[in-house]
Amino acid sequence: MEHRITIGGVVFFAVVGVGPAAFAEPYPEGADRGPPGAVAGDTAAAAAPGAVAGDTAAAAAPRQPSAAELASARHLFALGLAAEDQGRWAEALETYERIRKIVVSPALWYHLGVCHEALGHVVEALNAFELAMSGATARKELALASESRSRIEKLRTKTSQIVLQLPEDATGVRVAIDGEPIHPALVGAAILVSPGARRIAVRAENYAERFEATVQAETGAVVELRAELGRKRPLAVLRPSAPARPAPPRAPAPGLSIPPVAVVGAAAALGAAAVLTGVMAYDVRHTFLKKNASPAPGSLGERQALRDRGQALAITSTVLTGAALVAGGFATYLFWPSASPRAAPRDAAGRRPSPAPRAPGPTALSPWVGVTGAGVAVQGVL
Repeated sequence: MEHRITIGGVVFFAVVGVGPAAFAEPYPEGADRGPPGAVAGDTAAAAAPGAVAGDTAAAAAPRQPSAAELASARHLFALGLAAEDQGRWAEALETYERIRKIVVSPALWYHLGVCHEALGHVVEALNAFELAMSGATARKELALASESRSRIEKLRTKTSQIVLQLPEDATGVRVAIDGEPIHPALVGAAILVSPGARRIAVRAENYAERFEATVQAETGAVVELRAELGRKRPLAVLRPSAPARPAPPRAPAPGLSIPPVAVVGAAAALGAAAVLTGVMAYDVRHTFLKKNASPAPGSLGERQALRDRGQALAITSTVLTGAALVAGGFATYLFWPSASPRAAPRDAAGRRPSPAPRAPGPTALSPWVGVTGAGVAVQGVL
């Protein structure tokens, strides 16, 4: 593929291979264009004096493009050159930017600069030509380096500069020019911009107001601007906070109060029902065994009904017996004296009076849920 360069108004063609040799330096996806003289992801240009690598890790171990990617890049480069020939600069720029996300070379940087210059992007064009010059010098592509240097000298006179001043004690500064963030380190230094109306926005964490202004940057002019951020915000007093402690389990909500006497009565009733059903089951079983020993003709259905009734009564008696035992155990727990009663004070003679018996009172059963588990709480006076 051929690369067009204009020197001294005469157009000639310099052979620039758009293949693995021309696109030898991979460019990391999503890397930003650096400031003039900086090279982000272009390893050949980064080796030149004064070049600054934008991504050290990517420059140290770049991902090599595949053969399919290189072939696609060559095809896109041809489309970009065709768009340049017809003056479709925006389309050509978009094509070259797609290539830049895969591979990069001095020739690609040069054509990016040509498109930016044609579209009036003075600073972007200057940056691209400086990258092209650095890469071409490192590769000893003298014609390309010379043409890039010539364009740089012409473009420098077309740029404008903005010097932004902020209060010296401003912290957490955020600066944007035309919506693009600018590193706070450039505050107070000359920031290169393209001529025209430029919108400036500044904010600081320790100042209450946001500064916004639109300035007219003339070609070759230096615009000095001081950002007024209003009054300072009061510093918050930081108090040492105590270490966080885990919240205690939530106290159980008041539940249903059950007098101990009612528990005892329920246990007695369940026990009586268990005995009654047990007696009935025994009587039915005795009748069944008697009729089964000498069955009468046609009594099979009656005997089967007796057997089923006896089994049902026996199961009922067993269940009632278990419920009566549980209720009896719970009633015993309610009436059991406390294991560790508080000792009463001694009298003048040094004798300790015997503790008065505690009358049982209502008991509350309350379900509870806490950090460490859940259960049923029993509350009341025993």
